[in-house]
Amino acid sequence: MFIGKSSQNNSLRKWVFFLFVIIATWAFGRWQDNGTAPTSLQTDKTTQFTALTATTTVAGDLVRREVVLMGSRFDFVVSAPLAQANVAIDVAVKRIQEIEQAVSSWRPGSDIALLNERAGIGPVKIGPDAMAILERSLKLYRETNGAFDISIGPIWDLWPYRRPGQAIPTRQAITRRLPLVNAAGIQLNPDQGTGFLPRKGMKVNLGAVGKGYAAQAAVKVMIAMGIENAAVSAGGDTYLHGHKQGGPWIVGIENPRWPGKYIDRFLAGDIAVATSGDAKQSIIREGKRYSHILDPATGYPAKGVQSVSILTTDPVVADALATAVFVMGVTKGLAWVEDQPDIESLILDDSGGIHRSSGWLKATNRGGILPNHASLDEVRQKPLAATNTVGEKSNERNEQRTTPAVPIPQLFSGEPHPDLSRMVLIAGKIRQRDQPPPFLMDVTEVSNYHYDLFLQALKVTPRRFSHAEEVMDKSHLPRYWQEFRSPLFNETAAVRLAPFDAETFTKPNFPVVGVDWWDAFAFCRWAEKRLPTQKEWQWAANGGQNRIWPWGNTWNYSKANSGGEKWGEKDGYIYAAPVRSFLDGASVHGLLNMAGNVAEWTAEGFVTGGSSRANPSGVRANSRLLREPDFRSFDIGFRCVRSD
Repeated sequence: MFIGKSSQNNSLRKWVFFLFVIIATWAFGRWQDNGTAPTSLQTDKTTQFTALTATTTVAGDLVRREVVLMGSRFDFVVSAPLAQANVAIDVAVKRIQEIEQAVSSWRPGSDIALLNERAGIGPVKIGPDAMAILERSLKLYRETNGAFDISIGPIWDLWPYRRPGQAIPTRQAITRRLPLVNAAGIQLNPDQGTGFLPRKGMKVNLGAVGKGYAAQAAVKVMIAMGIENAAVSAGGDTYLHGHKQGGPWIVGIENPRWPGKYIDRFLAGDIAVATSGDAKQSIIREGKRYSHILDPATGYPAKGVQSVSILTTDPVVADALATAVFVMGVTKGLAWVEDQPDIESLILDDSGGIHRSSGWLKATNRGGILPNHASLDEVRQKPLAATNTVGEKSNERNEQRTTPAVPIPQLFSGEPHPDLSRMVLIAGKIRQRDQPPPFLMDVTEVSNYHYDLFLQALKVTPRRFSHAEEVMDKSHLPRYWQEFRSPLFNETAAVRLAPFDAETFTKPNFPVVGVDWWDAFAFCRWAEKRLPTQKEWQWAANGGQNRIWPWGNTWNYSKANSGGEKWGEKDGYIYAAPVRSFLDGASVHGLLNMAGNVAEWTAEGFVTGGSSRANPSGVRANSRLLREPDFRSFDIGFRCVRSD
């Protein structure tokens, strides 16, 4: 998420200050387990539990400081005179350090560390901060019917989120530890100030609630010192108090997998927003993503959701419920939120669909000031730097150019080419859980010929078909349609030995390659089609029959352009083959090159099916790799679909 300052002045020459606090659900994740200190903090055992960095910047009426606390970056933004703001932030940082000393389970001697160490042995003394968080956590456990459970620690330790080389835990290992996950068994005695975990091996962690508590405490102490307008951001949690001079804060919810792409934006003040996403803290094995948010009922990662954002007045509640609703899933989560007063939610499902609770738009004060799903360029707000310092920028809108930034050559004229409208219907007999609705899919991958037609259309309206979040002035010219070499290489003798060969990647009946997700999206929109979802692509590739390869379950090198000529194919194509080739390898629906040739973009950002350089395993119907949307390669193309 980011937070920015809004402006009500439309003058093209007036400069205003903007604040951006990136709540990196994709960069930092939400650390469901504080049981292990962040890797970057483990090198210096004497300083890993204190503020490691402190950078203060000033712009206009804003004073902003960035500090590493509790294993995350905290951003403090105060609208006040410099001296007053600095003193208030100093006190807020000290307050969070006190909380960290008490509740960080990876800090030796903390209340929570001692509680975990004496599990099954006896009660331990619990200080006021740890007791307050534990009491609130148990209340939220009951209210969410166990979806939010701070006793998930024993299961979390099994999963290799911090140990990339470790295997996924076995079902037997999870089953053995699952009985230890039971927040209802935690015994607290507020009068005596003690807590007890009754079973040996139980482990509490407050990673899914501690930062919300810390943000709330920080704002409280700043209010006590006379600060009327402040924002505190920590990981995926943000607490906004008051409004800035000149207008409210602008809150943007960032797609957890695609940095820079925002799924919602709104104006806000006096509110708490928390987001849980499945980005950096998740792990991917054999193309399958395992979220870091575990379901306490099963011990396995929650499914069906990419991110959950909660909007309410209490940052502790927002923090915890972002995890709980993620565990519940789209249907149950939204139904649960609808029954709660003063709580709203936005859920991004695993297919990229956006689901809002019925009161979300009202709660975010939609009044036409900001368009829903607007890109940063559309309201002239861009991140200032990787360090997120406060900066100054113009309020002038970017005008769309009438010609693209890179000249578009017209490569083909009158060449024979496959029919762009040739599609086949993909449908099953009976709709089942894993079967997508009927849809039409291109028989072939998109060819250079047809992509060139698309580029010619862009000469008139460069951004007509672009995604709303595409950067301004992006060129849709494929990477390999022109020479792509560094100036240093061109100054060497080697360039004479390896001259650029445009024929390799520009033949009209070959698949277009060197295109990113934004290019594929725009082409499909121009063709009045769309990119297939991962589920649709896989269903079409295996014929709805769970085939390993489109033609069946027995590998045959002659039916796919794969292997880079390594295993004796000798098909005559070092890279891609024409879009109408390897006819014997067609799927049951008659789709060509669904295995190999070029990997293909899907709507979610996966590239599927393998390419000419993949081995037999890499061109299976269920093979996929997650790529950044601006990734380009000589072996990645796409095809389109249309809903039936």
